[in-house]
Amino acid sequence: MTRWRRFERQEATLEYWEIRQEGIRCFLRWGSDRTPGKASTTILDDEEQARRHAVRKINDRLRKGFTEVESPCDPAEAEAGTPVLDVITRAAGTYAPVPEFLPVDGFDQVFRCARTPDHPMGFFEYYVLREQGRSAVRFAVRAGSHQDAVVAGFLDFLCSRRDLAFDGRSHHKVALPSPVGSFDHALFCSPALGRACAAYPAAAARVATAFPIFNCEIGDEDPEVLVDARIHGHASLPYSDWGRSPYPAVDLRFDIQPSLYRPSPKFKIYRPSDVQKLLDVLPTASPQSWLEVRSFRGETACLQPDTTMSFTDVLSLLID
Repeated sequence: MTRWRRFERQEATLEYWEIRQEGIRCFLRWGSDRTPGKASTTILDDEEQARRHAVRKINDRLRKGFTEVESPCDPAEAEAGTPVLDVITRAAGTYAPVPEFLPVDGFDQVFRCARTPDHPMGFFEYYVLREQGRSAVRFAVRAGSHQDAVVAGFLDFLCSRRDLAFDGRSHHKVALPSPVGSFDHALFCSPALGRACAAYPAAAARVATAFPIFNCEIGDEDPEVLVDARIHGHASLPYSDWGRSPYPAVDLRFDIQPSLYRPSPKFKIYRPSDVQKLLDVLPTASPQSWLEVRSFRGETACLQPDTTMSFTDVLSLLID
């Protein structure tokens, strides 16, 4: 993980601007000594694009009169040796309940915390520790879909692979040796991709994410930027719900006129409901209109106004 770089400008107030590149992501923080700070994250297609993006942003600040100064101490460096569960426990606010992490019977270095389990939005949070607790793999299960036997099956699989998300790759899609509930695969995400502990900067870079998925939900050859969009974007995978139906990857590019959708010359991630709406208007669209659908295996189907492929046929392409 690269360090933050800080730039300041003294005018009516002291303004600051900070940037950090980590892989394909550029993180920004900015504000002044009189206003609350703000933050944003930009995700690029690859590391080289992210590097160029960061350079452009820095040059823009320099042209506006900012000067680079020494960065403040990074909490991730200051707490690098502190066990992640200690970091999370100490971060509880003054009036917030302190999380209680209890060992899970039958599993070495696995702990569970119940977060308002009786509430409709409550969940159980699991940490599979490594390196004497200095790093971990986390997953969460909504209380309404939590079953001890199903979770135990996933822990059996995960505990023997707790190092996989830390091998330098952004993600791994792995077939399960036996089903976990209805799921047939698992997704391992690096700390940067999974964002499991984004709320705890001192531990964020040391906590990876893993959870069970259906085969059709993550593309076999998806780059990191697409996986990020699938699990965090506007049509994101509800991966904490272990009682759900398959949520297939839906990649579309199209130009359908007239329609309520702007043309999309590049593949972007959509929802199945968007496919239905586009198919509804396609038969009456202009003869030049087209819709291309890509499945999780990379197979594509190109539809035109005279195509007879139904919504059910398209879903079969996306799931099977």
